[in-house]
Amino acid sequence: MARALGKAIFVVVYRIAPGHLKNPLDSEPHYDGSKKADVRRIIRRISGDSKVMYDEKDFEEAFPRYERVLRANQHLFDHSEVHYQKRIFLELNPQDRRRLQTDEMISDGVIVRAEWGSLVIFGYDPAVKKVTWGELIAKLCKDDCNRPWPGRALRWTECLGKSLAKSLKRLAADDLEALPLYYWRPRDDGVGTTYRPSIATQPQSAGKTTLTITFTQLPPELTARPSGWLGTLFHYLDFARMMRWGILKSARFDDLFHGNLSGNQLREKQAEFRDCLLNIRIEFQNRGLQKNQFLEAFPRWRRQELGDMVKSYYALVDRLEPKRNPGSESIRSLYPELVSINERFLTVFHERIAELFL
Repeated sequence: MARALGKAIFVVVYRIAPGHLKNPLDSEPHYDGSKKADVRRIIRRISGDSKVMYDEKDFEEAFPRYERVLRANQHLFDHSEVHYQKRIFLELNPQDRRRLQTDEMISDGVIVRAEWGSLVIFGYDPAVKKVTWGELIAKLCKDDCNRPWPGRALRWTECLGKSLAKSLKRLAADDLEALPLYYWRPRDDGVGTTYRPSIATQPQSAGKTTLTITFTQLPPELTARPSGWLGTLFHYLDFARMMRWGILKSARFDDLFHGNLSGNQLREKQAEFRDCLLNIRIEFQNRGLQKNQFLEAFPRWRRQELGDMVKSYYALVDRLEPKRNPGSESIRSLYPELVSINERFLTVFHERIAELFL
């Protein structure tokens, strides 16, 4: 409107660096409203354009009053923004969206944007704000050997693809699948941070879908464990508990384990079982533990027996990997073995914890 009327535009900023409004007004000259010289230039320009003269003495007398008003209302000009979450944005074109829906995989070309400092949890410099999904995966692969539990970050991205695929099919916010924990350790010798990721928004515009994933840092008191081997065992006891009451003895899977389903109901429940098993495993791997760390908490004479139990467990869950697409017969045939080894782990963990308490 000012341009149409041939009027001058004066952009006055308070407590913001000139040129950093991040809007179209950045193309206009900026004046710092707290600086006397800038205010004088504006007054002179208005006076010249309007052909209304003013006395410099009046300006000198008025400026101190102007400053007092600014100081009394400086809270109105304060501008700050604190991010308590890490946040990334995945931008999908129609082809990317279709692949995610059908294959539950994120295409390498998907653009990943991030708020400042958010990509550090994937090993990037805080200033990096844009990469492709393929570049992010390559970065995780390169750094994988430096993690306490190799493969856990890559498995987390696999789970993310599955959860995002579900989010594209579900429009109700209370119907979304939660994401497993994500663990980040800034330095090899430092203390790590546990985040609870979640899918926040899914806007669509001009054929592009933007999925927002937030990473909320969990308060340390919620994830606190005893130090030493006792703390390690409590983590593993948590895992055995989640496996037992979250899957093996959960009423939601009774019909699957007892062969009471068929058709679409069976296929949906099989997929739900595979995803739940993957979620629990990835959740546990992102607690900052080393793989099989619990063995060191037991006397040497017990480690061979426990090591054999671990191998049996891995052999079982390997046959239930989502990529193997195990059917209902495989799941039912492995169920008794899963229950048995879970009971054995619960027993040995409880016994060892009791011994360490004494």
